[in-house]
Amino acid sequence: MRIPSMLPRIAAVTYLALVVWHVAGAQESKSQGNCTGLHAGITAQLTQMTQGYSEPSVMVTFHLLDDAETAQATAPESWKIVIDGKELSDSGWIFANGPEPVGGYGTIATGSTFDFGLALPIAKYFPETKDYRISWKGRYFQSPTVTVRIPTLKH
Repeated sequence: MRIPSMLPRIAAVTYLALVVWHVAGAQESKSQGNCTGLHAGITAQLTQMTQGYSEPSVMVTFHLLDDAETAQATAPESWKIVIDGKELSDSGWIFANGPEPVGGYGTIATGSTFDFGLALPIAKYFPETKDYRISWKGRYFQSPTVTVRIPTLKH
């Protein structure tokens, strides 16, 4: 029996995706000492920079999943945004001034997710033209790190 030529490539990509997911999960569990059932993700992208319409920002999207068999405490007071290895001192203020689910972020039900985004002004948090590494963490989780490139802004 002959296997179509694309099938091995699809299988290899699927395997790679599973390995990357597994490694990210293993790093979270190892860094926290035990697996609490909370898994964090993060994305970051530049907002459209239309002069005169909005302040140039990086839109950061946060994802938190509870895949445990019970509801989990998320400890939102411990959440920190980390840029280039440094925790933002105003992380608490940033997280407190955005939309929240009904009942707040204190506990996440089993099988549920918290998905939300925040716009971080480039002038304040990303002042240089370079690549920035961004992650977020809490008492019970640590996201992978993503990179966003800040171009030279034209005034």
